[in-house]
Amino acid sequence: MKFGKYIDEQARPDWRDKYLDYGQLKQYIKEAVAQLESGSDEAAFSPRTTSLSVAKNANNSPESNFFNKLELEVKKISEFTEKLVKQLRAQTKALQAKVTNDKDHQQNNDLMQEAQRLGDEFLSLEKYVNLNYLGFHKILKKHDKLMPHAPCRQFYITHLHQQPWVQGNYSDVLVHLSNIYSDLRGDTSGVKNEDSAQGFVRSTTKYWVRTQDATSVKHHILQHLPVFQFKKDDVSPSPIPQP
Repeated sequence: MKFGKYIDEQARPDWRDKYLDYGQLKQYIKEAVAQLESGSDEAAFSPRTTSLSVAKNANNSPESNFFNKLELEVKKISEFTEKLVKQLRAQTKALQAKVTNDKDHQQNNDLMQEAQRLGDEFLSLEKYVNLNYLGFHKILKKHDKLMPHAPCRQFYITHLHQQPWVQGNYSDVLVHLSNIYSDLRGDTSGVKNEDSAQGFVRSTTKYWVRTQDATSVKHHILQHLPVFQFKKDDVSPSPIPQP
């Protein structure tokens, strides 16, 4: 399946215009290749061409259009991700307050459904980030394959990894959801043993989980068991699947 079709099928309908515009970027590459083949390469790009240097060359060539569009897409996805994370954190905080105030547990079912909804929203956000990240890798690989005279993938992937939506650590949302589920279940907290003696025998079972499914598995588990943190402030993010 072509990736353009794949991203359209996987996109959440109400977020559709917030995804990477893979089709338009692919079209700019086709136009740039056609320009080269026709011998009308006005841009005369060197092998060291990058999106930053192309942006300064306002000649509306397909190549400069490609890089300008690429930069706009990064900004769009970054801003939308930041907005979603802020909303999720605010909603999780509000839900935690409701759970704390519901001392008689009269609203447990409604609060549990709200926690489930927030968990599903978080999974949608992670899927959105991973799908766009993969899209950038795909389109940059296609650019370098069809235009080997002006490779940009290595440079731009480094640039991409510096973006907040790629580096972002928002696993704290899952930890807060775990605390909410724990409160709704009425879990009792254990007391940390500071000495070297252990009052239990540790037993572990390891499972193989695909990277793209890691957060989904965490979400299912925390609905039944609390997240255990060795350190209160240690909230490690789930890795973005590598293409």
